[in-house]
Amino acid sequence: MGVTEKLAAFVVDTDYESVPEEAVTAAKRAVLDTLAVTIAGCREDASRIIAAYVRELGAAGDAGVVGTGLRTAPPEAALANGTFAHALDYDDVNISMRGHPSAPLLPAVLALGEKTGASAREAIVAFVLGFEVECKVGAAMGGSHYAHGWHPTATLGSLGAAAASAKLLGLDTAATRAALGIASSLAGGTRQNFGTMTKPLHAGVAASNGVRAAMLAHKGFTADADIIEAPLGFLHMFARPDDYDAGKAVASLGQPFDIVRPGIGVKLYPCCYATHRALDAALALRRERGIEPQRIARVTVKVSRGTAMPLIHSRPQTGLEGKFSMEYCLAASLLDGRVSLASFSDQAVQRPQAQDLLRRVDMEEEAESQGEGPILGPATVTVILDDGSEHSQRVDIPKGDPRAPLTWEELAAKYRDCAAGILSHQAIGRSLEIIASLEAAPDIRELMAQVCPMASRQGLS
Repeated sequence: MGVTEKLAAFVVDTDYESVPEEAVTAAKRAVLDTLAVTIAGCREDASRIIAAYVRELGAAGDAGVVGTGLRTAPPEAALANGTFAHALDYDDVNISMRGHPSAPLLPAVLALGEKTGASAREAIVAFVLGFEVECKVGAAMGGSHYAHGWHPTATLGSLGAAAASAKLLGLDTAATRAALGIASSLAGGTRQNFGTMTKPLHAGVAASNGVRAAMLAHKGFTADADIIEAPLGFLHMFARPDDYDAGKAVASLGQPFDIVRPGIGVKLYPCCYATHRALDAALALRRERGIEPQRIARVTVKVSRGTAMPLIHSRPQTGLEGKFSMEYCLAASLLDGRVSLASFSDQAVQRPQAQDLLRRVDMEEEAESQGEGPILGPATVTVILDDGSEHSQRVDIPKGDPRAPLTWEELAAKYRDCAAGILSHQAIGRSLEIIASLEAAPDIRELMAQVCPMASRQGLS
């Protein structure tokens, strides 16, 4: 049995009773966090454009668009919600995937879950399986995929969304293989677009790719049955032949599930995860050493090899560019004593104090790898003051990492903060209740009714 067939068979054969409780719990945590950032992301400029675009398509209303009164066809709902989910760069990460697993995945599950009337347990299983496929294939790919410029959230996210969608549509092994094959040809996404609206579009397109691929496969559309391992298939196309190991994609399916280990990294800051260890360090220095921004002469940050790859904007001028700038993120943290959604407006990035301080920040990668690129490996921030004194702080594990996870209440606090002003107080409370006991819900339609308020439609036209 080949790699694609094993992946497809695993998706088909795994039911709720086969998923351990810890994976169900991890899935609920991911749903809570991803819905939070999707709601908050619905008001971003990129999201408004996508919502207006989807509305103009005028498709039948089978699935809701989060934070709006809009209903549309599942592929378009997935496109919008996936873009919303990644619009703030506040969504979760996974080291196997080297990207963002939930932003392209949950929107596909929500869209088809609504259309099919899937039970909440069916939605949970689909989410866990989509997560497993995108992350296990990611583990098989090696580092060249990311290094060459591909965005795994877009490429691997398409496979994960296809697997989850195939599960929700009840496809057999042959049709699931076809869905993976279709999604492989739809996949794409370049990291050169980091710092623009097109980066969050990657997640939306991946979600839409997965839904569309499964819906086509359900109708009998065909694709290569061995697309993952084939000579001209997914792995060969997206990674160097001497870097990937196809067998890794299926060697440990569900043993453990990737959503459990290595697990999910949750973001405390709405910017690239490669900055988070350094931000923890800088904020600790400012808080514990009483650093006064006006006395900072220079800042150095030492990071693990590979950390700089996604941080392509050393002199940002927009909020989106600032999310991928170590220099700006550190400047903002030291100036303000916090890093929040407000840190990434164009005005915040362009303020003279930030532009002045970011030019005094130097990032240096360690010669030897201290981890696995931009997600693992310590960061050491050193602040040199105007009197020559130096203050340093090293962070190995950032808060929100699977080894230092947020509590449920901390996740709920992030949800409330993200949803404030978009959902009603009652909708926030009820949606939190539903997610907390999601496996007991008859379906996901009540949850979607809470997060798709009619009242906010006018703001997204």
